[in-house]
Amino acid sequence: MTFKRWMLARRTTQVTIILLILSPLAGLHIFQGNLASAALFDVRLTDPLAALQVMLATHGIVPAFAGSALLVTGMYFLLGGRTFCAWVCPVYLLTELADKLRVRLGSGENTISLKLKQATLLVTVIVTALTGLPLFETISPIGIFNRAILFGGGIALLFIAAILLLEIAVSRRLWCRSICPVGGLYSLVGRFSPVKVKYVRSRCSACGHCMKTCPVEEVLVPSLVIGAPTISSGECTRCGRCIDTCRDGALHMGIGYK
Repeated sequence: MTFKRWMLARRTTQVTIILLILSPLAGLHIFQGNLASAALFDVRLTDPLAALQVMLATHGIVPAFAGSALLVTGMYFLLGGRTFCAWVCPVYLLTELADKLRVRLGSGENTISLKLKQATLLVTVIVTALTGLPLFETISPIGIFNRAILFGGGIALLFIAAILLLEIAVSRRLWCRSICPVGGLYSLVGRFSPVKVKYVRSRCSACGHCMKTCPVEEVLVPSLVIGAPTISSGECTRCGRCIDTCRDGALHMGIGYK
C-alpha cells in the first residue's frame, strides 16, 4: 500500500478550513465570515462568483469588494482553479464521504455531463441580473454548511442531505462534478493555470489505477490515451488522487504549459 501524501495534505487542509470557520466560537479572530466573503488575518477574501452576483444585483461595483475577489481569482489561477473544490470546499468533503458509501452499495452509476456546471453558472448570472437576487448565495450548500456548523443545524440542511442522497442513488459526485456553479467558474480559471498534473508516458505501465480513482476521469483518460505531457483541462481539481495511486511514478504535479 502506497503512502497517500496528497490525500493526507488535502484532508489536513480541509479540516483546517473547517476549524478556521469554527474559530470565532473559541473567541479567535483569525478568520471572520464564510467562504463567500471573509477576512483571514484581516486580509479580505471574496468568492468571485459571490462578488459577481452582488455587483449584478446592485448594478454597481464596490472597489474593495471587487479587489478582494480578484485576489482570490488570482490565487486560484496560480494553484489551479478547481483546487478550491478539492482542497477548500467542505461540501466536497461530504460528497467524497458519500461517494465511498455509494461504491459500497454499488449504486449511482449514472454519469452526468461535466459541462452542466457552465449551464448552471450561466443561469445563475442571468437570473441574478434580471431579478436583483443573488440566486446561488440564497441556496448555496457551501453557505448552508458554514451556517450549520456555526449556529446549529436547520431545515436548510435537508438540501445538503438531498444532494448526498441523489449522489448515492443516482449519479456519482453529481453536485461537485456536474452542477455547482462555483466549480463551473473555477473550471474556466483552472484551464489556464500554470500548475498541472504532468504525465511521463515512458514510465507508464497502463495499470489503470489512476483512471479508477480520478473523480473526473473524463479529463484524465483522453490525455493519457494520446500521451499528452500535461492534464490541461480546467476540470482537474488537482486532488492528487491519480499521483497517489500511480506506482510507476508516471504522474506528478508540475508547473508550466508544455
